[in-house]
Amino acid sequence: MTFLQLLASLSPMISVMLFLVLLRMPASRAMPISMIVTGLAAIFVWQMDTTILTASVVEGLLSALTPLTIIFGAVFLLNTLKYSGAMDTIRAGFTNISGDARVQVIIICWLFGSFIEGSAGFGTPAAIGAPLLVLLGIPPVAAAVVALIADSASVSFGAIGLPVLFGMEQGLIEGGTSMAAAQIAEHGDSFADYAQFIALHMTSIDLITGTLIPLAMVCILTGFFGKNKSFKEGLAIWKFAIFAGLAFTVPAFTINYIAGPEFPSVIGALIGMAIVIPVAKKGYLLPKQPWFDFEDKQTTEQADTQVKFSQLAAWSPYLIMAALLVLSRTVEPLKAFLTSFNISWTNLLGTELKAGFATFYAPGIFFVLVCVLGFFMFKMSRAAIRESVTTSAKAMVPTIISLGASVPMVKIFLNSGANGAGLSSMPVALADALASSMGHIWEWVAPVVGIFGAFLSGSATFSNMMFSGLQYSVADNIGANHALILALQGIGANAGNMMCVMNVVAAATVVGMAGRESEIIRKTMPVALGYAMVAGTIAYLWGGLA
Repeated sequence: MTFLQLLASLSPMISVMLFLVLLRMPASRAMPISMIVTGLAAIFVWQMDTTILTASVVEGLLSALTPLTIIFGAVFLLNTLKYSGAMDTIRAGFTNISGDARVQVIIICWLFGSFIEGSAGFGTPAAIGAPLLVLLGIPPVAAAVVALIADSASVSFGAIGLPVLFGMEQGLIEGGTSMAAAQIAEHGDSFADYAQFIALHMTSIDLITGTLIPLAMVCILTGFFGKNKSFKEGLAIWKFAIFAGLAFTVPAFTINYIAGPEFPSVIGALIGMAIVIPVAKKGYLLPKQPWFDFEDKQTTEQADTQVKFSQLAAWSPYLIMAALLVLSRTVEPLKAFLTSFNISWTNLLGTELKAGFATFYAPGIFFVLVCVLGFFMFKMSRAAIRESVTTSAKAMVPTIISLGASVPMVKIFLNSGANGAGLSSMPVALADALASSMGHIWEWVAPVVGIFGAFLSGSATFSNMMFSGLQYSVADNIGANHALILALQGIGANAGNMMCVMNVVAAATVVGMAGRESEIIRKTMPVALGYAMVAGTIAYLWGGLA
Protein backbone atom coordinates (compact mmCIF):
# COMPACT_ATOMS: atom_id res chain seq x y z
CA MET A 1 0.00 0.00 0.00
CA THR A 2 1.39 3.38 -1.00
CA PHE A 3 1.39 6.35 1.37
CA LEU A 4 -1.37 8.02 -0.67
CA GLN A 5 -3.48 4.88 -0.48
CA LEU A 6 -2.90 4.71 3.26
CA LEU A 7 -4.15 8.29 3.60
CA ALA A 8 -7.18 7.49 1.46
CA SER A 9 -8.04 4.44 3.59
CA LEU A 10 -7.78 6.65 6.68
CA SER A 11 -9.85 9.45 5.10
CA PRO A 12 -12.99 8.84 7.25
CA MET A 13 -10.95 9.04 10.45
CA ILE A 14 -8.70 11.92 9.37
CA SER A 15 -11.57 14.06 8.08
CA VAL A 16 -13.72 13.53 11.17
CA MET A 17 -10.75 14.33 13.41
CA LEU A 18 -10.00 17.48 11.44
CA PHE A 19 -13.51 18.90 11.05
CA LEU A 20 -15.20 17.65 14.20
CA VAL A 21 -12.38 17.69 16.74
CA LEU A 22 -9.74 20.20 15.62
CA LEU A 23 -11.97 22.71 13.85
CA ARG A 24 -14.80 22.04 16.36
CA MET A 25 -17.53 22.03 13.74
CA PRO A 26 -20.93 20.69 14.83
CA ALA A 27 -21.54 17.12 13.72
CA SER A 28 -24.29 18.31 11.38
CA ARG A 29 -21.57 20.10 9.36
CA ALA A 30 -18.53 17.94 10.04
CA MET A 31 -20.09 14.62 9.02
CA PRO A 32 -21.40 15.72 5.57
CA ILE A 33 -17.99 17.25 4.76
CA SER A 34 -16.26 14.08 5.96
CA MET A 35 -18.55 11.98 3.75
CA ILE A 36 -17.61 14.11 0.73
CA VAL A 37 -13.90 13.81 1.52
CA THR A 38 -14.21 10.03 1.89
CA GLY A 39 -16.12 9.83 -1.40
CA LEU A 40 -13.48 11.86 -3.24
CA ALA A 41 -10.69 9.69 -1.82
CA ALA A 42 -12.61 6.59 -2.90
CA ILE A 43 -13.06 7.93 -6.44
CA PHE A 44 -9.65 9.45 -7.16
CA VAL A 45 -7.30 7.24 -5.14
CA TRP A 46 -9.19 3.97 -4.78
CA GLN A 47 -10.82 4.39 -8.20
CA MET A 48 -14.06 3.09 -6.73
CA ASP A 49 -16.85 2.27 -9.17
CA THR A 50 -19.10 5.35 -9.19
CA THR A 51 -22.28 3.29 -9.45
CA ILE A 52 -21.28 1.30 -6.35
CA LEU A 53 -20.36 4.53 -4.59
CA THR A 54 -23.75 6.10 -5.37
CA ALA A 55 -25.53 2.91 -4.37
CA SER A 56 -23.52 2.91 -1.13
CA VAL A 57 -24.85 6.38 -0.33
CA VAL A 58 -28.41 5.19 -0.99
CA GLU A 59 -27.77 2.07 1.10
CA GLY A 60 -26.48 4.24 3.93
CA LEU A 61 -29.47 6.60 3.83
CA LEU A 62 -31.90 3.67 3.95
CA SER A 63 -29.91 1.91 6.69
CA ALA A 64 -29.99 5.10 8.79
CA LEU A 65 -33.78 4.82 9.13
CA THR A 66 -33.50 2.22 11.90
CA PRO A 67 -31.28 4.21 14.31
CA LEU A 68 -33.13 7.44 13.46
CA THR A 69 -36.49 5.99 14.50
CA ILE A 70 -34.96 4.66 17.71
CA ILE A 71 -33.37 8.00 18.55
CA PHE A 72 -36.58 9.89 17.83
CA GLY A 73 -38.60 7.47 19.96
CA ALA A 74 -36.13 7.75 22.84
CA VAL A 75 -36.09 11.56 22.74
CA PHE A 76 -39.88 11.61 22.41
CA LEU A 77 -40.29 9.41 25.51
CA LEU A 78 -37.89 11.53 27.53
CA ASN A 79 -39.76 14.71 26.58
CA THR A 80 -43.09 13.07 27.36
CA LEU A 81 -41.83 12.27 30.87
CA LYS A 82 -40.42 15.76 31.22
CA TYR A 83 -43.50 17.73 30.16
CA SER A 84 -45.89 15.44 32.02
CA GLY A 85 -43.99 15.88 35.29
CA ALA A 86 -43.17 12.18 35.62
CA MET A 87 -39.43 12.87 35.45
CA ASP A 88 -39.74 15.00 38.63
CA THR A 89 -41.12 11.94 40.40
CA ILE A 90 -38.27 9.77 39.18
CA ARG A 91 -35.74 12.37 40.36
CA ALA A 92 -37.40 12.64 43.79
CA GLY A 93 -37.27 8.87 44.16
CA PHE A 94 -33.50 8.86 43.71
CA THR A 95 -33.09 11.69 46.25
CA ASN A 96 -34.73 9.60 48.96
CA ILE A 97 -32.51 6.55 48.54
CA SER A 98 -29.28 7.86 50.09
CA GLY A 99 -27.58 11.08 51.14
CA ASP A 100 -24.17 9.72 50.11
CA ALA A 101 -22.98 11.23 46.82
CA ARG A 102 -20.99 8.09 46.01
CA VAL A 103 -24.12 5.97 46.28
CA GLN A 104 -26.14 8.47 44.26
CA VAL A 105 -23.74 8.42 41.30
CA ILE A 106 -23.67 4.62 41.26
CA ILE A 107 -27.45 4.22 41.33
CA ILE A 108 -28.28 7.11 38.99
CA CYS A 109 -25.46 6.80 36.45
CA TRP A 110 -24.38 3.15 36.62
CA LEU A 111 -27.76 1.43 37.11
CA PHE A 112 -30.43 3.88 35.96
CA GLY A 113 -28.02 5.09 33.26
CA SER A 114 -27.53 1.52 32.05
CA PHE A 115 -31.30 1.13 31.79
CA ILE A 116 -31.54 4.32 29.72
CA GLU A 117 -28.62 3.16 27.57
CA GLY A 118 -30.29 -0.18 26.98
CA SER A 119 -33.57 1.37 25.94
CA ALA A 120 -32.34 4.50 24.17
CA GLY A 121 -28.57 4.62 23.68
CA PHE A 122 -26.82 7.33 21.67
CA GLY A 123 -25.52 9.34 24.63
CA THR A 124 -28.87 9.79 26.39
CA PRO A 125 -27.74 8.31 29.77
CA ALA A 126 -25.18 11.06 30.38
CA ALA A 127 -27.63 13.69 29.13
CA ILE A 128 -30.19 12.49 31.71
CA GLY A 129 -27.95 11.36 34.56
CA ALA A 130 -25.67 14.40 34.76
CA PRO A 131 -28.49 16.95 35.30
CA LEU A 132 -30.06 14.67 37.92
CA LEU A 133 -26.77 14.68 39.84
CA VAL A 134 -26.53 18.46 39.60
CA LEU A 135 -30.06 18.75 41.05
CA LEU A 136 -28.84 16.64 43.98
CA GLY A 137 -25.97 19.05 44.63
CA ILE A 138 -23.03 17.42 42.83
CA PRO A 139 -20.73 19.87 40.96
CA PRO A 140 -21.58 20.10 37.24
CA VAL A 141 -18.22 18.99 35.81
CA ALA A 142 -18.08 16.10 38.30
CA ALA A 143 -21.60 15.10 37.28
CA ALA A 144 -20.67 15.10 33.59
CA VAL A 145 -17.49 13.09 34.17
CA VAL A 146 -19.02 10.29 36.25
CA ALA A 147 -22.09 10.09 33.99
CA LEU A 148 -19.83 9.58 30.96
CA ILE A 149 -17.67 6.97 32.72
CA ALA A 150 -20.77 5.05 33.78
CA ASP A 151 -22.04 4.92 30.21
CA SER A 152 -19.63 2.17 29.19
CA ALA A 153 -20.26 -1.52 29.85
CA SER A 154 -23.96 -1.18 29.05
CA VAL A 155 -23.21 0.38 25.65
CA SER A 156 -22.63 -3.03 24.06
CA PHE A 157 -26.38 -3.53 24.28
CA GLY A 158 -27.50 0.08 23.97
CA ALA A 159 -30.69 0.94 22.09
CA ILE A 160 -31.87 -2.66 22.29
CA GLY A 161 -28.59 -4.16 21.08
CA LEU A 162 -28.01 -1.75 18.19
CA PRO A 163 -24.17 -1.60 18.46
CA VAL A 164 -23.91 -5.37 18.02
CA LEU A 165 -27.03 -6.28 16.05
CA PHE A 166 -26.88 -3.33 13.63
CA GLY A 167 -23.38 -1.88 13.91
CA MET A 168 -21.42 -5.12 13.67
CA GLU A 169 -23.73 -6.73 11.14
CA GLN A 170 -23.47 -3.72 8.83
CA GLY A 171 -19.74 -3.43 9.43
CA LEU A 172 -19.16 -7.01 8.30
CA ILE A 173 -21.07 -6.60 5.04
CA GLU A 174 -18.80 -6.16 2.05
CA GLY A 175 -20.20 -5.98 -1.46
CA GLY A 176 -23.65 -7.07 -0.31
CA THR A 177 -22.56 -10.20 1.58
CA SER A 178 -21.17 -10.75 5.06
CA MET A 179 -17.47 -11.55 5.36
CA ALA A 180 -18.45 -13.58 8.45
CA ALA A 181 -20.82 -15.86 6.53
CA ALA A 182 -18.98 -19.03 7.56
CA GLN A 183 -19.00 -18.03 11.23
CA ILE A 184 -22.68 -17.08 11.05
CA ALA A 185 -23.55 -20.46 9.54
CA GLU A 186 -21.61 -22.18 12.29
CA HIS A 187 -23.60 -20.43 15.00
CA GLY A 188 -27.17 -20.79 13.80
CA ASP A 189 -27.57 -19.32 10.31
CA SER A 190 -28.59 -15.82 11.43
CA PHE A 191 -26.45 -12.89 12.45
CA ALA A 192 -28.49 -12.55 15.67
CA ASP A 193 -27.18 -15.96 16.77
CA TYR A 194 -23.59 -15.01 15.93
CA ALA A 195 -24.06 -11.65 17.68
CA GLN A 196 -25.15 -13.51 20.80
CA PHE A 197 -21.90 -15.53 20.62
CA ILE A 198 -19.82 -12.34 20.22
CA ALA A 199 -21.71 -10.72 23.10
CA LEU A 200 -20.98 -13.77 25.26
CA HIS A 201 -17.29 -12.88 24.96
CA MET A 202 -18.07 -9.24 25.80
CA THR A 203 -20.12 -10.02 28.89
CA SER A 204 -17.53 -12.57 30.06
CA ILE A 205 -14.78 -9.94 29.94
CA ASP A 206 -17.07 -7.35 31.53
CA LEU A 207 -17.61 -9.61 34.53
CA ILE A 208 -14.22 -8.14 35.50
CA THR A 209 -13.86 -4.86 33.60
CA GLY A 210 -17.48 -3.72 33.87
CA THR A 211 -17.70 -4.70 37.51
CA LEU A 212 -14.84 -2.30 38.30
CA ILE A 213 -16.50 0.73 36.65
CA PRO A 214 -18.57 1.86 39.71
CA LEU A 215 -15.42 1.81 41.84
CA ALA A 216 -13.56 3.86 39.21
CA MET A 217 -16.46 6.35 39.17
CA VAL A 218 -16.46 7.01 42.92
CA CYS A 219 -12.66 7.26 43.05
CA ILE A 220 -12.70 9.87 40.27
CA LEU A 221 -15.51 11.67 42.10
CA THR A 222 -13.69 11.95 45.41
CA GLY A 223 -10.13 12.14 44.05
CA PHE A 224 -10.68 15.01 41.61
CA PHE A 225 -13.76 16.80 42.92
CA GLY A 226 -13.84 16.10 46.66
CA LYS A 227 -12.75 18.75 49.13
CA ASN A 228 -9.83 16.58 50.27
CA LYS A 229 -8.92 15.35 46.75
CA SER A 230 -8.79 11.85 48.23
CA PHE A 231 -9.10 8.67 46.16
CA LYS A 232 -9.16 6.83 49.48
CA GLU A 233 -12.61 8.30 50.21
CA GLY A 234 -13.86 6.62 47.04
CA LEU A 235 -12.16 3.32 47.88
CA ALA A 236 -13.92 3.42 51.25
CA ILE A 237 -17.11 2.04 49.67
CA TRP A 238 -15.35 -0.61 47.58
CA LYS A 239 -17.64 -3.35 48.89
CA PHE A 240 -20.78 -1.52 47.81
CA ALA A 241 -19.22 -0.46 44.48
CA ILE A 242 -18.16 -4.01 43.56
CA PHE A 243 -21.55 -5.31 44.68
CA ALA A 244 -23.29 -2.76 42.44
CA GLY A 245 -20.99 -3.68 39.56
CA LEU A 246 -21.82 -7.37 39.87
CA ALA A 247 -25.52 -6.57 40.31
CA PHE A 248 -25.49 -5.42 36.68
CA THR A 249 -22.78 -7.48 34.97
CA VAL A 250 -23.94 -10.89 36.23
CA PRO A 251 -27.59 -10.42 35.12
CA ALA A 252 -26.36 -8.91 31.83
CA PHE A 253 -24.24 -12.00 31.18
CA THR A 254 -27.17 -14.26 32.05
CA ILE A 255 -29.73 -12.39 29.95
CA ASN A 256 -27.45 -12.43 26.88
CA TYR A 257 -26.86 -16.15 27.34
CA ILE A 258 -30.61 -16.82 27.51
CA ALA A 259 -32.21 -14.23 25.23
CA GLY A 260 -29.49 -12.55 23.15
CA PRO A 261 -27.95 -9.07 22.95
CA GLU A 262 -31.14 -6.99 22.86
CA PHE A 263 -31.97 -7.16 26.56
CA PRO A 264 -28.85 -7.38 28.81
CA SER A 265 -28.65 -3.65 29.57
CA VAL A 266 -32.39 -3.08 29.98
CA ILE A 267 -33.19 -6.10 32.13
CA GLY A 268 -29.76 -6.27 33.77
CA ALA A 269 -30.16 -2.69 35.00
CA LEU A 270 -33.70 -3.31 36.29
CA ILE A 271 -32.47 -6.36 38.22
CA GLY A 272 -29.48 -4.37 39.45
CA MET A 273 -31.68 -1.54 40.75
CA ALA A 274 -34.02 -4.01 42.42
CA ILE A 275 -31.03 -5.53 44.26
CA VAL A 276 -28.91 -2.46 45.00
CA ILE A 277 -31.51 0.15 46.03
CA PRO A 278 -32.81 -1.80 49.07
CA VAL A 279 -29.21 -2.46 50.15
CA ALA A 280 -28.41 1.25 49.85
CA LYS A 281 -31.51 2.26 51.82
CA LYS A 282 -30.53 -0.08 54.65
CA GLY A 283 -26.93 1.15 54.58
CA TYR A 284 -25.48 -2.31 54.07
CA LEU A 285 -21.87 -2.53 52.76
CA LEU A 286 -21.51 1.22 53.37
CA PRO A 287 -19.53 3.28 55.90
CA LYS A 288 -21.65 4.68 58.73
CA GLN A 289 -20.87 8.27 57.74
CA PRO A 290 -22.35 9.39 54.36
CA TRP A 291 -19.97 11.34 52.11
CA PHE A 292 -21.02 14.58 50.41
CA ASP A 293 -17.94 16.76 50.76
CA PHE A 294 -17.16 18.64 47.56
CA GLU A 295 -14.65 21.38 46.97
CA ASP A 296 -17.20 23.21 44.82
CA LYS A 297 -20.40 23.47 46.88
CA GLN A 298 -23.70 23.42 45.00
CA THR A 299 -27.18 24.59 45.89
CA THR A 300 -30.21 22.62 44.81
CA GLU A 301 -33.86 23.28 44.16
CA GLN A 302 -35.07 19.77 44.59
CA ALA A 303 -37.16 20.64 47.65
CA ASP A 304 -39.37 22.84 45.50
CA THR A 305 -40.19 20.05 43.12
CA GLN A 306 -43.80 18.90 43.40
CA VAL A 307 -44.30 15.19 42.83
CA LYS A 308 -47.47 14.55 40.85
CA PHE A 309 -47.30 10.76 40.41
CA SER A 310 -46.36 7.62 42.27
CA GLN A 311 -43.02 6.01 41.48
CA LEU A 312 -44.81 3.09 39.81
CA ALA A 313 -46.83 5.44 37.59
CA ALA A 314 -43.78 7.49 36.65
CA TRP A 315 -41.78 4.39 35.78
CA SER A 316 -44.64 2.64 33.96
CA PRO A 317 -43.69 3.87 30.44
CA TYR A 318 -40.24 2.33 30.79
CA LEU A 319 -41.69 -0.86 32.26
CA ILE A 320 -44.24 -1.13 29.44
CA MET A 321 -41.49 -0.44 26.92
CA ALA A 322 -39.31 -3.21 28.36
CA ALA A 323 -42.27 -5.63 28.36
CA LEU A 324 -43.16 -4.86 24.74
CA LEU A 325 -39.58 -5.37 23.62
CA VAL A 326 -39.22 -8.65 25.48
CA LEU A 327 -42.54 -10.02 24.17
CA SER A 328 -41.84 -8.95 20.57
CA ARG A 329 -38.46 -10.69 20.63
CA THR A 330 -39.37 -13.88 22.47
CA VAL A 331 -42.98 -14.75 21.53
CA GLU A 332 -42.51 -16.30 18.09
CA PRO A 333 -46.08 -15.77 16.71
CA LEU A 334 -45.91 -12.08 17.65
CA LYS A 335 -42.39 -11.77 16.28
CA ALA A 336 -43.40 -13.41 13.00
CA PHE A 337 -46.40 -11.09 12.66
CA LEU A 338 -44.39 -7.92 13.32
CA THR A 339 -41.53 -8.89 11.02
CA SER A 340 -43.96 -9.69 8.19
CA PHE A 341 -44.24 -5.94 7.61
CA ASN A 342 -40.51 -5.41 7.11
CA ILE A 343 -39.44 -3.41 4.07
CA SER A 344 -36.53 -4.62 1.95
CA TRP A 345 -34.69 -2.87 -0.87
CA THR A 346 -32.54 -5.09 -3.06
CA ASN A 347 -30.30 -4.55 -6.10
CA LEU A 348 -29.86 -0.87 -5.33
CA LEU A 349 -29.11 0.98 -8.60
CA GLY A 350 -28.58 -2.38 -10.28
CA THR A 351 -25.89 -3.50 -7.81
CA GLU A 352 -25.86 -6.32 -5.28
CA LEU A 353 -26.24 -3.86 -2.41
CA LYS A 354 -29.38 -3.99 -0.30
CA ALA A 355 -30.98 -2.44 2.76
CA GLY A 356 -33.99 -3.07 4.97
CA PHE A 357 -36.21 -1.44 7.54
CA ALA A 358 -38.19 -3.28 10.22
CA THR A 359 -41.27 -1.06 10.29
CA PHE A 360 -43.28 -2.57 13.17
CA TYR A 361 -40.46 -4.64 14.66
CA ALA A 362 -38.09 -1.68 15.10
CA PRO A 363 -37.96 -0.42 18.72
CA GLY A 364 -38.83 3.09 17.54
CA ILE A 365 -42.48 2.13 16.99
CA PHE A 366 -42.73 0.88 20.58
CA PHE A 367 -41.31 4.14 21.91
CA VAL A 368 -43.97 6.10 20.04
CA LEU A 369 -46.73 3.76 21.21
CA VAL A 370 -45.63 4.13 24.83
CA CYS A 371 -45.54 7.92 24.44
CA VAL A 372 -49.14 7.95 23.19
CA LEU A 373 -50.12 5.80 26.18
CA GLY A 374 -48.25 8.28 28.37
CA PHE A 375 -50.42 11.13 27.10
CA PHE A 376 -53.44 9.40 28.63
CA MET A 377 -51.75 7.89 31.70
CA PHE A 378 -50.36 11.25 32.81
CA LYS A 379 -53.42 13.20 31.62
CA MET A 380 -51.24 15.60 29.68
CA SER A 381 -52.71 18.82 28.38
CA ARG A 382 -52.76 19.57 24.67
CA ALA A 383 -50.09 22.21 25.21
CA ALA A 384 -47.80 19.70 26.98
CA ILE A 385 -48.33 17.11 24.24
CA ARG A 386 -47.61 19.69 21.55
CA GLU A 387 -44.45 20.80 23.37
CA SER A 388 -43.25 17.20 23.69
CA VAL A 389 -43.79 16.48 19.99
CA THR A 390 -42.34 19.72 18.63
CA THR A 391 -39.30 19.69 20.94
CA SER A 392 -38.52 16.09 19.93
CA ALA A 393 -38.92 16.85 16.23
CA LYS A 394 -36.70 19.93 16.41
CA ALA A 395 -34.03 18.00 18.30
CA MET A 396 -33.87 15.45 15.47
CA VAL A 397 -32.84 17.90 12.72
CA PRO A 398 -29.08 17.90 13.40
CA THR A 399 -29.20 14.17 14.16
CA ILE A 400 -30.84 13.43 10.82
CA ILE A 401 -28.13 15.40 9.02
CA SER A 402 -25.34 13.76 11.03
CA LEU A 403 -26.63 10.21 10.61
CA GLY A 404 -27.64 10.88 7.02
CA ALA A 405 -23.98 11.54 6.28
CA SER A 406 -22.26 9.21 8.76
CA VAL A 407 -23.88 5.96 7.62
CA PRO A 408 -23.30 6.60 3.87
CA MET A 409 -19.68 7.52 4.67
CA VAL A 410 -19.21 4.20 6.43
CA LYS A 411 -20.88 2.36 3.54
CA ILE A 412 -18.49 3.97 1.04
CA PHE A 413 -15.61 2.92 3.30
CA LEU A 414 -16.87 -0.67 3.48
CA ASN A 415 -17.93 -1.12 -0.16
CA SER A 416 -14.75 0.33 -1.67
CA GLY A 417 -13.61 -3.13 -2.76
CA ALA A 418 -15.35 -2.53 -6.12
CA ASN A 419 -12.58 -0.41 -7.65
CA GLY A 420 -10.41 -0.05 -10.73
CA ALA A 421 -7.14 0.05 -8.81
CA GLY A 422 -7.15 -3.66 -8.02
CA LEU A 423 -7.21 -2.98 -4.29
CA SER A 424 -9.07 -4.62 -1.45
CA SER A 425 -11.71 -2.54 0.30
CA MET A 426 -10.36 0.25 2.51
CA PRO A 427 -10.91 -1.57 5.83
CA VAL A 428 -9.36 -4.80 4.52
CA ALA A 429 -6.33 -2.97 3.10
CA LEU A 430 -5.95 -1.08 6.35
CA ALA A 431 -6.28 -4.34 8.28
CA ASP A 432 -3.49 -5.93 6.23
CA ALA A 433 -1.19 -3.02 7.02
CA LEU A 434 -2.04 -3.07 10.72
CA ALA A 435 -1.86 -6.85 11.05
CA SER A 436 1.63 -6.96 9.50
CA SER A 437 2.96 -4.34 11.92
CA MET A 438 0.95 -4.92 15.13
CA GLY A 439 -0.69 -8.32 14.79
CA HIS A 440 1.39 -9.78 17.62
CA ILE A 441 -0.15 -7.37 20.15
CA TRP A 442 -3.61 -7.12 18.59
CA GLU A 443 -5.46 -8.01 21.80
CA TRP A 444 -4.44 -4.56 23.08
CA VAL A 445 -4.68 -2.77 19.73
CA ALA A 446 -8.21 -4.01 18.93
CA PRO A 447 -9.98 -2.12 21.75
CA VAL A 448 -7.97 1.03 20.98
CA VAL A 449 -9.30 0.87 17.41
CA GLY A 450 -12.81 0.67 18.89
CA ILE A 451 -12.09 3.68 21.11
CA PHE A 452 -10.82 5.66 18.14
CA GLY A 453 -13.93 4.88 16.12
CA ALA A 454 -16.32 5.92 18.90
CA PHE A 455 -14.27 9.01 19.69
CA LEU A 456 -14.47 10.17 16.09
CA SER A 457 -17.99 9.12 15.16
CA GLY A 458 -19.64 9.80 18.53
CA SER A 459 -21.26 6.38 18.64
CA ALA A 460 -20.32 2.80 19.52
CA THR A 461 -22.68 1.68 16.77
CA PHE A 462 -20.77 3.67 14.15
CA SER A 463 -17.43 2.54 15.53
CA ASN A 464 -18.56 -1.05 15.05
CA MET A 465 -19.83 -0.22 11.57
CA MET A 466 -16.51 1.33 10.60
CA PHE A 467 -14.13 -1.21 12.10
CA SER A 468 -15.82 -4.61 12.53
CA GLY A 469 -14.74 -5.55 9.01
CA LEU A 470 -11.19 -4.45 9.76
CA GLN A 471 -11.14 -6.39 13.03
CA TYR A 472 -12.50 -9.50 11.35
CA SER A 473 -9.88 -9.26 8.60
CA VAL A 474 -7.07 -8.87 11.12
CA ALA A 475 -8.36 -11.90 13.05
CA ASP A 476 -8.19 -13.81 9.75
CA ASN A 477 -4.65 -12.65 9.09
CA ILE A 478 -3.26 -13.50 12.53
CA GLY A 479 -5.34 -16.64 13.10
CA ALA A 480 -7.16 -15.23 16.13
CA ASN A 481 -10.62 -16.02 17.51
CA HIS A 482 -12.94 -13.85 15.37
CA ALA A 483 -15.62 -13.50 18.05
CA LEU A 484 -13.07 -12.52 20.70
CA ILE A 485 -11.52 -9.83 18.48
CA LEU A 486 -14.96 -8.48 17.58
CA ALA A 487 -15.80 -8.46 21.30
CA LEU A 488 -12.70 -6.34 21.92
CA GLN A 489 -13.84 -3.98 19.17
CA GLY A 490 -17.18 -3.64 20.96
CA ILE A 491 -15.58 -3.13 24.36
CA GLY A 492 -13.25 -0.50 22.88
CA ALA A 493 -16.26 1.26 21.38
CA ASN A 494 -17.84 1.21 24.85
CA ALA A 495 -14.72 2.83 26.29
CA GLY A 496 -14.69 5.43 23.53
CA ASN A 497 -18.22 6.36 24.53
CA MET A 498 -16.78 7.89 27.72
CA MET A 499 -14.73 10.43 25.79
CA CYS A 500 -16.31 10.79 22.36
CA VAL A 501 -16.74 14.40 21.35
CA MET A 502 -20.50 14.34 20.80
CA ASN A 503 -21.27 12.75 24.18
CA VAL A 504 -18.88 15.07 26.02
CA VAL A 505 -20.36 18.15 24.35
CA ALA A 506 -23.88 16.98 25.17
CA ALA A 507 -23.04 16.19 28.81
CA ALA A 508 -21.21 19.49 29.27
CA THR A 509 -24.06 21.44 27.72
CA VAL A 510 -26.84 19.93 29.83
CA VAL A 511 -25.01 20.78 33.06
CA GLY A 512 -24.20 24.31 31.89
CA MET A 513 -20.48 23.68 31.44
CA ALA A 514 -20.11 24.21 27.68
CA GLY A 515 -16.53 25.17 26.92
CA ARG A 516 -15.02 22.84 29.52
CA GLU A 517 -15.09 19.75 27.30
CA SER A 518 -11.31 19.32 27.29
CA GLU A 519 -11.30 19.21 31.11
CA ILE A 520 -13.95 16.48 31.03
CA ILE A 521 -12.07 14.44 28.42
CA ARG A 522 -8.86 14.63 30.46
CA LYS A 523 -10.70 12.97 33.34
CA THR A 524 -12.49 10.28 31.31
CA MET A 525 -9.65 9.35 28.91
CA PRO A 526 -7.46 7.50 31.48
CA VAL A 527 -10.46 5.46 32.61
CA ALA A 528 -11.37 4.62 29.01
CA LEU A 529 -7.82 3.50 28.19
CA GLY A 530 -7.55 1.54 31.44
CA TYR A 531 -10.86 -0.21 30.73
CA ALA A 532 -9.62 -1.15 27.25
CA MET A 533 -6.19 -2.34 28.41
CA VAL A 534 -7.62 -4.56 31.15
CA ALA A 535 -10.00 -6.07 28.57
CA GLY A 536 -7.08 -6.65 26.21
CA THR A 537 -5.08 -8.39 28.93
CA ILE A 538 -8.03 -10.66 29.76
CA ALA A 539 -8.41 -11.48 26.05
CA TYR A 540 -4.67 -12.23 25.75
CA LEU A 541 -4.86 -14.66 28.67
CA TRP A 542 -8.12 -16.10 27.29
CA GLY A 543 -6.49 -16.74 23.92
CA GLY A 544 -3.44 -18.25 25.56
CA LEU A 545 -5.52 -20.58 27.67
CA ALA A 546 -7.85 -21.57 24.81
